[in-house]
Amino acid sequence: MVRNHHHPIVFLNYRTRLLFEIVMSLVFHTIITFTLFKGRPFLLGGLFFSTCIFIFISEGIFAFNKLLGRKYPWHSDSPKRFLFLILFAAFWFFITVQIAHPLKSLLERDMPLSKQMYDISLIFAILFVSIYVVMLIAYNYHQSLGHFRIENERLKQDKLKQDYRALQDQINPHFLFNNLSTLIAIIRQDQNAAVSFAENFSDVYRYVLKSKDSVSVKLKDELAFIDSYLALHKERLGDGLQMNINVDESLFTKELPVLSLQFLVENAIKHNVATIASPLKVEISTSDNCIIVRNNLNPKESTYSTNTGLDNLKKRIAFLTNTKMEIRQTDKEFVVVLPLI
Repeated sequence: MVRNHHHPIVFLNYRTRLLFEIVMSLVFHTIITFTLFKGRPFLLGGLFFSTCIFIFISEGIFAFNKLLGRKYPWHSDSPKRFLFLILFAAFWFFITVQIAHPLKSLLERDMPLSKQMYDISLIFAILFVSIYVVMLIAYNYHQSLGHFRIENERLKQDKLKQDYRALQDQINPHFLFNNLSTLIAIIRQDQNAAVSFAENFSDVYRYVLKSKDSVSVKLKDELAFIDSYLALHKERLGDGLQMNINVDESLFTKELPVLSLQFLVENAIKHNVATIASPLKVEISTSDNCIIVRNNLNPKESTYSTNTGLDNLKKRIAFLTNTKMEIRQTDKEFVVVLPLI
């Protein structure tokens, strides 16, 4: 989940909000004292009164905004929320003034205000309350942005997962088709070998079915699967397929996309001659938190490739990590470097 770090700090908790309200009231009282009431003695009682009134107005508006958010979320009902907040702020200000005016008169009976000074004081008060309301609206706006950021990230992750599942689903039918074709070929040559192949195939495909809903698997599990998978091809290719696995055991708990090693081994077998006279040598090793699959090149003349499988694997890797898959090819060998997760 994405956390929203862009809330105005003023409104995050009661203490910081209260401190802000006190500072605003101090600024308001100072401006009023040194402009409208210049020459009059500075009274702590007046300062305390102004502070209490400003806190009363601000907290009332904030509480209403919080209650309003339960029925009208800002991200879905912005116009209503804005209208109701403005109307309530005006109403609450009016109520506060009606309460404050007689109290102010009682506190300062010896220094009554003229109507003009009183009206100007109200205008200043309206200005400061408006600043508070604007900041509250900004707070709501940032909350709304946070909501949409979280929602967009969730939708993005859902889409990536769906795309990953679609890419992974491309593997299983391809894997099944290739091995059934191999089984048919073996049946024609050696029925006993075909039975053994079918048994190995059922073990291998059990792994495929078990891991089909997984995004990634541990390297140790994938390597164990590869051992079983190679047994299938050994039935058909014999010594024409030479395999060397040299993997650092400290990386066994790292993960990689499901069936990624199977695809690379299968890809090497599909595109290269694998006979006793011209053996296919496949090596799986590790280096720098990556697993490396390399094979010598002895390409089949009739093999056609669209590189769809490699593109598929690249996309699955990109889903899991920002480190890119590397493909290197020379005249003698084909190398794929997969980052471990």
